[in-house]
Amino acid sequence: MRSPSWIAAALVAVGIGLAAPAAAQEKVRFSFTAASMLYAPVYVADTMGFFKQQGLESEIVHFKAGGSAALAAVLGGNVDIYVGAASSALRAVDKGTDAVVIASLMTQFSINAVIRGDIAKERGLTPASTEAERLKALKGLRIGVSGAGSGTHQIMQYMLARAGLNPERDATIAFLGGGSDVLAAFLAKRIDAAAFSNPASDLAVQKHGGFLLIDGAAGQLEELNGFLYVTLITSRRWLAKNPEKAVRTVRAFQQALDTMHDPVEGPKARDAIHPQHFAQTEKPIFDAAWAALNPAFPKSVAIERPHLENVVRFLNNFSEEKYGEDVSKVYTNEVADKARK
Repeated sequence: MRSPSWIAAALVAVGIGLAAPAAAQEKVRFSFTAASMLYAPVYVADTMGFFKQQGLESEIVHFKAGGSAALAAVLGGNVDIYVGAASSALRAVDKGTDAVVIASLMTQFSINAVIRGDIAKERGLTPASTEAERLKALKGLRIGVSGAGSGTHQIMQYMLARAGLNPERDATIAFLGGGSDVLAAFLAKRIDAAAFSNPASDLAVQKHGGFLLIDGAAGQLEELNGFLYVTLITSRRWLAKNPEKAVRTVRAFQQALDTMHDPVEGPKARDAIHPQHFAQTEKPIFDAAWAALNPAFPKSVAIERPHLENVVRFLNNFSEEKYGEDVSKVYTNEVADKARK
């Protein structure tokens, strides 16, 4: 019920203001491939209330078809921001789209490769095996990844190429959906190997006899450290129409990164997101995954150009299309710089 104007005037006259109606929160829509610890900053920003503090309401849309589909939804105007691999933006810009990276969320390629324990034994693999021996063991295997163009797909293409193998002919890559779908296929022996992030890779090894082939989270592939992996990608059209909203969105992610690296607040955030987003994962395994991945999340959302140039070199290892070193059209730090003020 509205108050009569004379009552309102009287209240103001004696110094008692009427409470203003709560401002409506603006919705920001995110797309990514599946629930994963790689996207921990999204969950922290949401669960710890940082989006709300910035006047935002978050909506998450999962695209099991992979990163290419998730980014296409952004470029088509159906979703606002893609949370995913910077390599997707490089490819999209190369094809003439207006994709642009506006924030950095992970600066190490933290995907792990796991093969079945019986196959590892057959191929003579042990914890002491060299990187070259491990990668050559992928030859002829059925390898599960999330989707076409996803980070899991790209890292397996890279590993096969590093071993001197042809990613198209020397292995069979199956697109299976999210981490839980890939894990189910691994357990059913429909695939021989898989690319996982933590904690799915931890479950495959600790609970189901898998052999950890490559520990990406620990930086085993040293050339992929200092690598712009998970980012926020939008279209330049959306950014031009929503500059202030973009700054508030990126500011919420900066708050999330600050919290994740804080020795006191970090564990609180970890414990808060577990029941909401990872309740199906046993808490000790989840905590170990958090500890393994946390160093890969940067302290700042600002994009470092050398990290993006490393992505170009990565792609050129296995892509038929080769990319130039000039990455200036692919990213902007204007949003990140304003968000950090």
